[in-house]
This record gives sequence, C-alpha cells and structure tokens, in this order.
Amino acid sequence: MPDQQTDDRPTSEAAPGLTRRRLLTTSGVSALAAGLTVFAAEEARAAQSRRKSPTHRVSPRPETVASAVAAQVVWRAQPAERLVSLTFDDGPDPRWTPRVLDVLARHDARATFFQLGDAVERHPGVARDVVAAGHEVANHGWGHRDLTDLPAADLRDNLVRTHDAIEAATGAAPTLVRPPWGRIDAPGLFVAAELGYRVALWSHHLPTDGAERKVDHNLSCATAGMIMLCHDGRSTPAESLYVAVDRLVASLSGDGYRFVTTSALLDAPTA
Repeated sequence: MPDQQTDDRPTSEAAPGLTRRRLLTTSGVSALAAGLTVFAAEEARAAQSRRKSPTHRVSPRPETVASAVAAQVVWRAQPAERLVSLTFDDGPDPRWTPRVLDVLARHDARATFFQLGDAVERHPGVARDVVAAGHEVANHGWGHRDLTDLPAADLRDNLVRTHDAIEAATGAAPTLVRPPWGRIDAPGLFVAAELGYRVALWSHHLPTDGAERKVDHNLSCATAGMIMLCHDGRSTPAESLYVAVDRLVASLSGDGYRFVTTSALLDAPTA
C-alpha cells in the first residue's frame, strides 16, 4: 500500500476557512464592544441631561411674609387616652364608601377620609354622607397625582381644586392633606403651609392582599396614637378588606381603644 502522506503545512495554510472565521469572529466581537462603549457613553450623556439641578424642587421663599410659615408632618401621635385613627384613601366611591360607613356606624367609630378632588366632583353626595355621619374629610389631591412630579404652580392648583371641591360638596373645609403614596417634598410642604394643612402620613397599613393576616399583625402591635391607612376607592378595595376592617375595629374597641378622626387624635392631650 502506498505510504499515507501527511499534511505538515501551517494551520493557516491547511485551514484557510477556519482562519477566516476566526478573523471574522474577532472583528465581530471588537465591533460589538465598540458599539456597547458608544451606547454606554450616549446613555451617560442622556442621564446627565435628565439630571435635575439641586434647586429644581426648592420651595418658594416667603420673603414678604411676616407671619410664621410651617407645615407639621405626622406619622402617629402619643395621646394620653387609648385613641387611634383609622383613615381611608382614594374615595369617595359609591360602592365602597357606604360599606365603610356601615362598619364604622356598627362600632360607633369615627374615621378620616382622604378624598380625591375628581372623585368628590363625581360623587358629591357620597362625600356629604361621610361628613353627615360624623367623620372627617381631608385632601388627597386631584387625580391621584404624584405631587413630587408636579411643577409648583400645578401642585398648588391640584390641592386648591381638591380643597374647593370638598368644601363645596360637604360645607367643611379640610385641614389635613395626605399626598398620594405618601410622597411630598419642599414645594408640597410649602403649599400645605399656605393652606394651613397638617400633613398626615401613617404608622400602620391594612391592605387588601392578606388583610386578615395583616389584621392579626396590627392587633399584635397596636398602641394608642397609631394612624392606620386603608382604602375606599380606586382599584384597591374588596369585600374581604372590610370584613377585616370590621374585625379590627371590633377587636380594638373591645380592648378599650376609641376610634377618632385624625385631627381629634392630633389635638388630644398627649401622654
């Protein structure tokens, strides 16, 4: 048999197709890396252009005002008595707000309803029912807008429109504001001060998801002065939530707690 010949040519000679593929792959990786570098640089420049000046959200200075300008922000109180405040955001809603009023009436409890101006405009009768039942109505802004995203003039208009809608519907002028999602910064605090509002946030939360479990948690850590967030409008409520609210109010009332409006809680003698 004839001897087998071996190919001892250099690899580049023996497999020119393989070499070309390697060169193409290397070129492709280099091009991709270069493209990513350019993209990262462009993103960095875009982020820099989106970055706000530190003075972007600074509130106006009341240089021509001689009286005090101040806004109180509260999460909870420390009353001498066993007082707590249950609050409901995002109403009035013709389906859910009456359900809440029924629960509260059953236990002779008072609450504060942080209402949306556009919802008050649509359902003024429901807002009036809240006040007629002895509860407090407060300002939650118009359209559930993030106040920290609004220019100062729009922010003021948002809260003033809601204030006027509540007063027109109920005859009661609100004295508290709760910003949607609890988000507020210097311009919002300044407008709150202008309107004579206290900013009421919360120390406890009763959400729809897992409401019964959350009631157990809130009962286990309940103390006088707590402000609890719940909802009676938009997409949050469900019948199961108000079953949980009923149990919460019944349990705490049985333990000697009294449910009052948030303003009454903040104005009560302190421990």
